[in-house]
Amino acid sequence: MSAAAHRVGAVAMTAHPLASCFEFVAYPGRAVDATAGGAWPAKAGAALRDAAGRPTVLHFAPDRWMVPAPAAALLRQLLSVEHAGCGMLIDVEGKWQELLIDPQDAHAFLARSIDSEAVLTDRECAAVMLFDCPAILARREGAFNLWIETSYVQSVLALSAALPNLRLSS
Repeated sequence: MSAAAHRVGAVAMTAHPLASCFEFVAYPGRAVDATAGGAWPAKAGAALRDAAGRPTVLHFAPDRWMVPAPAAALLRQLLSVEHAGCGMLIDVEGKWQELLIDPQDAHAFLARSIDSEAVLTDRECAAVMLFDCPAILARREGAFNLWIETSYVQSVLALSAALPNLRLSS
């Protein structure tokens, strides 16, 4: 799907719906990283990225990974890990809405709800509650990727309208 730009008050926000999205939940005691040939982010908080720096696999919580818009080869790898009995691959298309925060405003916006530096100490990504919204936050060069549960996106847009001097965009 294409990006949808929203202007709410003085704040511009670009929301990127995912064409597909999966979560992988590991079974307790199963070594997922060994089955995936060492390419799996084994440590909670680790993330894999593509050549453009876009997150491809986010180990956002213990035994839980989010895989936004996986390439066919990655999806086959996920299915082989599932078939090996290491966990369950769940299609969660429509659950998450990606929002990109302008690097100049990211810390100020996030600081109204969480301490992003404390949350991401020694981590590239984490599950968080942003205001009252379940979210996954990932660090990227000078900015953040943020996925909000879809049912909360309008609340975040409305809240961002009330926050002066912040620009949210891709």
